Amino acid sequence: MTTRFTKHARDQMVARKITEAEVESTLTAYHTLYQDRKGNDIYIGHPDGRRIKVVIAKGSNPRLVITTGD
Repeated sequence: MTTRFTKHARDQMVARKITEAEVESTLTAYHTLYQDRKGNDIYIGHPDGRRIKVVIAKGSNPRLVITTGD
């Protein structure tokens, strides 16, 4: 599946040294998935032992990463 990134998500990835590969790994091998109050999906995974959080915009297709965190 194609993944798109907002400028904010890209900025957060650079600031936190999160790679696209870590984002993709989190989206495919997450251990927790829940929705925020706006209905955005929040995925949490541990690629290579590092905790990564990825937020996907509600209803986006292809999926749109709106922010990332660690």
